[in-house]
Amino acid sequence: MLRKINRMWGVFIWLLVIGLLVYSRFVNLDWGLPYPMHPDERNMATAIQGLNCVISNFEFRISNFRECGNPHFFAYGQLPLYLGYGIVWLMKINPTLALRIISAIASIITTIIIIKIINFVSKKENNWMAWLAVIFSPYAIQLAHFGTTESLLMMFYSAVVYLSLIYSDNRIHNSKFIILNSFFCGLAIATKMSAVIFLVVPAVSIIVLSFRAKSRNLFVRSLHALRLVGMTIVVSFFFALIFSPHNLLNWQEFLSSMRYESDVALGKTLVFYMRQFVGTVQVWFQLTKVFPYALGWGIGLIGLIGLMGVGWRDRKINFLRLAFFVYFLPNAFLFAKWVRFMAPVFPILTVFAILLILNIKNEISKIHIKYQKVLHFALSSLFLLFYFLILLPGINYLTIYLKPDVRFQASEWIYKNIPENSYILSETANVVDIPVELPSYKFHKVYKVVSFNFYDLDESPDLQKELKDHLEKADYIFVPSRRIFANLNGRYPRLKEYYDNLFSGRLGFEKVAEFSAGLSDENSEETWSVFDHPVIRIYKKVKS
Repeated sequence: MLRKINRMWGVFIWLLVIGLLVYSRFVNLDWGLPYPMHPDERNMATAIQGLNCVISNFEFRISNFRECGNPHFFAYGQLPLYLGYGIVWLMKINPTLALRIISAIASIITTIIIIKIINFVSKKENNWMAWLAVIFSPYAIQLAHFGTTESLLMMFYSAVVYLSLIYSDNRIHNSKFIILNSFFCGLAIATKMSAVIFLVVPAVSIIVLSFRAKSRNLFVRSLHALRLVGMTIVVSFFFALIFSPHNLLNWQEFLSSMRYESDVALGKTLVFYMRQFVGTVQVWFQLTKVFPYALGWGIGLIGLIGLMGVGWRDRKINFLRLAFFVYFLPNAFLFAKWVRFMAPVFPILTVFAILLILNIKNEISKIHIKYQKVLHFALSSLFLLFYFLILLPGINYLTIYLKPDVRFQASEWIYKNIPENSYILSETANVVDIPVELPSYKFHKVYKVVSFNFYDLDESPDLQKELKDHLEKADYIFVPSRRIFANLNGRYPRLKEYYDNLFSGRLGFEKVAEFSAGLSDENSEETWSVFDHPVIRIYKKVKS
């Protein structure tokens, strides 16, 4: 009877865990719609809509072969666009929502792969701590709600790492490994061309296993490894071309896009949204502006400690280290340091955090000595409290999607509190200008909203004069996000003076409202907060 109760309790716990996983990835997946809150989502959704005319008629004549399925958008591969189009066609839904469904499903699969990696390395099955740590990872929750490529890339890289890990432990046959790994590498490359670096991981696992074989001489082992690596590369690109054919069919378009994207990443082409990276230090930026926020301060710190300190004599753990640095190092030294550039290694850092936590738990469980039961209980209780605390950032992050979007909250306040025809000075380059139209408001007030180009203020005397005129006329000032004032870097004195005067009240305006998701993460890399939970500040002119 007791065994039956325990079994039922166990089933209930795991149903709860799976329910939490699915809920955290799918809750309010339509946040912000119908507005394009994320620029990459907007670009990909537009590309999907453009596929309509060339796919729906299924005319595959040679004359239009190069145009059939051509998205005319090559920042990413065609795989996520074709998947999104398929979901739109089947479910008759918004393309952005279709892309988010893909991200949510990919995030769930990634969680399962991460757990399999942890189980394989730690030799422990069904550990609830591992599940909760992954479920409540801020990066996983956010990227599941973004219809972009990051969740797919995390899934593919996690699959490649897992397959390479078990292959290096001689748990999978050569042919099966090459086909499966090439398939996932090919899908990753078909999602984003920079994923070609994923191929390094299976290549290393092939080389390591080949050179551990004692039945052949060095020359034969080298040829064997070279043959398998070559097959993996060839088959991977074969799959990549199947699922992203227009990279080859429209080579010039693809090449032009890749040149632009690489110039942006390397800092050769400076655009307005790159200001936050000017003067920053590689690696240090990721350690202070990316990992603590994307993984949460607890998992981020413990993951980095585990990366540098756990299991240096364990071949499996060292292979995970290799997989982390293979992707981290080339991307850490780019001029652009967006959160998304680090996405594929977030799961690996999560694995290292969990491995270190399991080691700590094991050490605590060894305290069995008589008269130390109280100490053991106290340490176990402190450990559980600590574990709950490190999950808080992810739990807190989930609340973003349990409430209306911040821009909707701010818009509702604006319609209620700001008189019609008010003159409002706002900022350019935010993906959506506020106030937005709300279904709850049948009548929307009309305002004179000036979306001002603050980015070029220091360089343009004309803009300086315009700003002075706008300030004289303005009844209110909107600061829709931290995109401008947080990226001054000491290089824009006029812009700094403007914000210093605004925030201090010397400009003649006082803050009358502020809207946020309740997270203290404006100091993170910009894109972490500005798309799904910007802080919006509203200032009103003080009557003299």
